[in-house]
Amino acid sequence: MTQPATSATRPGRGLSPAVAVVVGAVLAFLIAPASVGLFREALHNNCSWGIGGAWGHEGTWACGDGIGYLGVAFGIGGVSALLLLAGLLAAIAPPTRGRTATYLTLAAISLGWFAWWSFSSTVAYTGPRPAGETGAGLWMAVVLPGLALCSLGLFVGAMGCLTRRRWSSAAVWSGVGLMVMGTALQPGIGIATAVSAGMLAAAATGGGRAR
Repeated sequence: MTQPATSATRPGRGLSPAVAVVVGAVLAFLIAPASVGLFREALHNNCSWGIGGAWGHEGTWACGDGIGYLGVAFGIGGVSALLLLAGLLAAIAPPTRGRTATYLTLAAISLGWFAWWSFSSTVAYTGPRPAGETGAGLWMAVVLPGLALCSLGLFVGAMGCLTRRRWSSAAVWSGVGLMVMGTALQPGIGIATAVSAGMLAAAATGGGRAR
């Protein structure tokens, strides 16, 4: 008599991680335009620096048009889309510690991929820069603070997902909160951090924590 009821509850349990992933996807989509602004206006990707003459006495950056940033859209947006698809597929699995680990891994990949892509594209520019500026220094000033706060949030949240303590739920949502704060600090990273936060929330629905 109890077996049919147990089976009937499984679809409902599987919806929670899917909803978390979809919410992360929607937020990433809404924030995505800020990523182009980050790469163009702050990191000066696909830009050239000049000073004197037509460039002005103080110097200026001349950047490409929107077509020049299709690489950013495909490189970051494409990977985020693949991660979201993987997250939705993982929601089909029953809530186990393995599924929790899968979501945490996807969350880490999202942050790691954005960190690598933004850093490598920033340091790849070898042309002239304003006095005292380096590609690595620019990235650390513009991207690293927000990304580091999001990484800390993911670590804290992961501890909550993988432990069986009274404070586990508080750790998970504190982690999500830190990721929101990191994204607010630099909205341009949101296309990756919103995906990661959604995965962390999905991981919290799995079997890694005590009920």
